[in-house]
Formats: sequence, structure tokens, C-alpha cells
Amino acid sequence: MTQKRNLFEIIKRRFLKSDTRRGEGLKKNILGLLALRGLDVGVSYLRFPLTLKFLGTELHGVWLTLGGIINWFAFFNIGLGTGLRNKLAEALAQGDTSLARSYVSSTYAIISIISSVLLGLLMISVFTFDWPEIVAVSDSYESMLISTLLIVFSFFTIRFVLKLVGIVLVADQRPALSQALRSISSVLFFIGIWVALKYRIMYGNLVVIGVLSSGSVLLVQAVATIVLFSGRYRHIRPSVKYVDWRKFRSLASIGIQFFIVQISVIVMFSTDNIIIAQITGPADVVPYNVARKYFGIVEMLFMIVLEPFWSAFTQAYVKKEFRWIRKSINQLLILWGISLAGSLIMLALSGWVYEIWIGDMITVPFHLSVLMMLFFMIKTWNNVFVYLINGVGKIRLQLYMSIVIAVINIPLSIFFARYLNMGSAGVILGTIACLAIGAVLHPVQYKKIINGTARGIWDK
Repeated sequence: MTQKRNLFEIIKRRFLKSDTRRGEGLKKNILGLLALRGLDVGVSYLRFPLTLKFLGTELHGVWLTLGGIINWFAFFNIGLGTGLRNKLAEALAQGDTSLARSYVSSTYAIISIISSVLLGLLMISVFTFDWPEIVAVSDSYESMLISTLLIVFSFFTIRFVLKLVGIVLVADQRPALSQALRSISSVLFFIGIWVALKYRIMYGNLVVIGVLSSGSVLLVQAVATIVLFSGRYRHIRPSVKYVDWRKFRSLASIGIQFFIVQISVIVMFSTDNIIIAQITGPADVVPYNVARKYFGIVEMLFMIVLEPFWSAFTQAYVKKEFRWIRKSINQLLILWGISLAGSLIMLALSGWVYEIWIGDMITVPFHLSVLMMLFFMIKTWNNVFVYLINGVGKIRLQLYMSIVIAVINIPLSIFFARYLNMGSAGVILGTIACLAIGAVLHPVQYKKIINGTARGIWDK
């Protein structure tokens, strides 16, 4: 017992204990995120087999594919959300309430316009695209798909605006509160699918899942927006008289670069399900996502610690506290090494865990598990440095890399999956190859920035 307590104290001193206000804020957010993400993981893993049972393997694969497509449109804020995150963090660090409110109000106004245009385009796409062909299912599902898409797209465009309240929380270094909104939505979705399955409400219908998934998030975001801007953030709540269209330029100057980077993220992380569905069929999307959810636990735990650092890095860089930044990066790298060890243990236990979790409904090949583990370890390695780079806004190199990755990722994935007969494992291998570029260049840029030797593209 004493040995365990000593180990906890070492971890606490290394990663959580701090004598600074920023460090104490990080500690509270990390502990809050740990509890909330733990809840999310539990709910998500309980919900997965329920949804699979409710829809069946084929329709569940369709839902996962649709989810990937819907995630694409989340980035159509042309990076303004990320621009707001950085600019609002800077304004709050400087104590400039008027500037902060102007950034919030202007972003809400611009995103509302984008959301209205996006809704019109999405409604047109519902009736003009051959959706059964896109998700690789029989035309007999067309009516169900159209009904689901109408609901999901409508809810999504409203959430497109309302989710900005979460960005305000993160910019104010309160990511745990932002995560709490997602956790509540997740619990509501779980309760809904449990009730639908128990009482066989429209059993096997995608519409039910669409309403529960999108509606739960919309409800929570709407309530949070009203409560927070009536209370804690009353001083910076959006107002028409504080809208300054000239702020679009400062928000978009870095925001559009983030947008292009996010397009690359879409290509890498949201096209996999479609490629698998088209090459080997929608049923193969499910084992791929089983492995992804399993090894995603490591990323989730790692991001609990990393997430609060983005805005903290922004604040520290503005105040030129480089020693604190170096110390934080070194601690995060130690944590990454611990994550690697944990991933290897998870790989050894993967077959046993899959059997308990999913049973004999799905078989996940071992080589797919190996590649999925490698994918998450490279991704978390990159994020250690990317969060610092993004926080200080030096993303021009990342922008150019993203363009290259966006061009080569899909062809690489198709080549490995189809022409080397690797199936879904080939798709994730293509993504790994693309991430490897950043795994080399991001640490180099970090060193240049923190040592004051960044020049040219490394400092833009």
C-alpha cells in the first residue's frame, strides 16, 4: 500500500503539482478531464454494442460512415473557431474585455452566416446525391437515409453555431467544463439508445440513432449557451453592437491556415470508413472501428493531460515564459513514453478484450490491432509539439505539410488496401505513412521556436 502511495506521489509531483496559478489551473482541468473522459469512455463502450445490436452490422457500418461524412462539415468554419481560441486567449491574458467581447461577437456573427449557407447546400445534397451508392448499400435504404440526413444535417448546422460556447471555455482555460458538455450529451445519447432497444422503438432504423445522437448534443449546447452567457461570461457574451467585421481578417489570418490544416485532418481521419466501405463493404467498417475505439483509449487519456496546454502555451508564449514551456514539453514526452508502454500491454491483451467486449459478433485481425496501436502512438507524439506550435500560431510549415498529406493520403490508403490486398489495415497504414512526416518535422520546429532560432517558414 505504501509503495502504491509513493508511486502516486511521484506522478503527482511530476505532472500535477505546481506553484504557479497556471499550473494549478492545469492540474484542476486535468483531474476534471480525467473523470469526465473516464465517464465518456465507459458510456461509449457500453453504447457501441447496444447500437450494433439495434442496427445490425450493415446499418451500423452505414452509421459509422455517415458519422465520418458529417464530421467533415464540422471544419467548414474555415478555422474561425481555432482563430477565436487563440485570439480570445490572448485578449483574456491581457485583461482586454472589450476586445474579447468583440472577438466573440464577430465570430458568432460570421459562423451564423456560414451555417445558413451550409444548411442550404446540405439540403440540396440530400436530394441530389446518390446516398445508397456513397455508403455502399442497397437502394432499399434510400428513404431511411434521406430521413436521417435531413434530421442530422438540420441539427448539425444549429450546433455549428452553438458549439462556440465550448471554444470560449477552452480559451478561458476551462477545458474540463467544455468536456462536461460533451459528457452530458453522451450520457443522454446512451440513455436514449438503451430505451429504444429495450422497448424496440423503430427497431433497426437509422432515424432513431440520428435523432438521439444529434439531438442530445444540440440540447446540451443550447442550455449551456444560455446559462454561461447569462452568468460567468456575461461580460463577453455575443452582441450585435460588438460585431466588428474587420475582426474577420485577424481571425481568418490564422484561422484559414488552421482550416487548411483541418482539411488535411478530414482527409486522414474521416475518409477511412468510406474507403473501406467502397473497397471491402460496409461490414468491414465495424472491426476497423472496434480496433480504433480500443486503442483510442490511450489517445483519450493522453489528450486529457495535453488539452489544457494549448491555451496555456499561448499565454506563456505571450509572457515569454520559455522555461515553463520547456519543462512542460519534457514532462509530456515522459508521459508519452508511459503511454507507449501501456499501448504494448493493450496490444498483448487485445484479443481477450475484444472477445469480452464484442463477443463473436466481430473478428478483429491482429495485424490491424498492431497498426492501429502504431497510428495512435505517432499521432500523440505529433500532438505534443503541435499543441505548442498551434498555441503560438507558427503553423505555416504545418500548412504546407497538410497540403501534401491531403493529396497523397487517399491514394496511399487505396493502394495499400486494394492493390496490396491489405483491406482495412492498408487504409490505416496509408494514414501512418502521412503522419510520419510530421513526426520528424514538428520536434525540429519546436526546438527552433523555443531556442529563438526559428527563421523563415519555421517562424511563420
